[in-house]
Amino acid sequence: MDLLQIKYFQTVARMQHMTRAADVLQIAQPALSAMIAKLEADLGVPLFNRTGRNIVLNEYGKAFLKRANRILKEVDEGRQEISDLSGSEMGSVSFATTSLNKEFGNLIGNFASLHPKVNFHITQLGDDREKFHLLNKDEIDFAFINTIDEHANFSTVKLAEEDIYLAVPASHSLAGYRTVSFQNLKDEAFIGLKTNYSQQEFCDELCKKNGFVPNIICECSEFTAVINLVEAGLGVSFLPCSEDEKKELPVVLLEIEGINFKNILRLAWKEQRYFSKAAINFREYVIQYFNITI
Repeated sequence: MDLLQIKYFQTVARMQHMTRAADVLQIAQPALSAMIAKLEADLGVPLFNRTGRNIVLNEYGKAFLKRANRILKEVDEGRQEISDLSGSEMGSVSFATTSLNKEFGNLIGNFASLHPKVNFHITQLGDDREKFHLLNKDEIDFAFINTIDEHANFSTVKLAEEDIYLAVPASHSLAGYRTVSFQNLKDEAFIGLKTNYSQQEFCDELCKKNGFVPNIICECSEFTAVINLVEAGLGVSFLPCSEDEKKELPVVLLEIEGINFKNILRLAWKEQRYFSKAAINFREYVIQYFNITI
């Protein structure tokens, strides 16, 4: 048994199809089948239940996959640690975030200019629970979140805070006001984020506490799209926004009466895991970028 066999087994287990796994690994399908058969012979048990071309892990395969994932993870981290010890600037940083707005673009671009050999793996997710799940599985280094998870394995640091406003188009009847109450919003058409976004769940809960369910006519996966649709006059939206961003937005922002809440952006990571030099540098840079110290 060698690492190549374990890597091939991991890919087949993920794809659950020998031909597709062979395509991903860029080897001939008969060679891959022979490699898996040899691994099963070495272990003395079959690892898959085979139904036509589809294959599914059996109980032996599921047990071995846990060990295989752990072995390959240790090898990857060992390779990265050696690279770090050798002083190499090469490495990768992985994180999950809800938004990929201009500020995030500037943050990543500035870091990349300082560390041009570092690669990024970015996952866009709106649900903070999914982000913590990825952190817990060691699939990402960091998560930009808006909630606090009580799990003791995670560390978080506050980066920024934003007020929540009601965004309306310039032509809207409320655009001339400075503040607005929830009672004025019951009949409004809302542009919202997708229902599994943590920030949208909070806004929906605010409306329910004030006696109505928002009439959401469109769901978006990015605040930039929300702003564009509000500007076009399709509806209104709850929008977290910093003082600097307020000056640049093409919509009118109204303070909402009765909201005693700030949208807080945090950086989260799992404590008990190996971080590459690139990941450590990125974390330090993000904290400094937002003028925060741990």
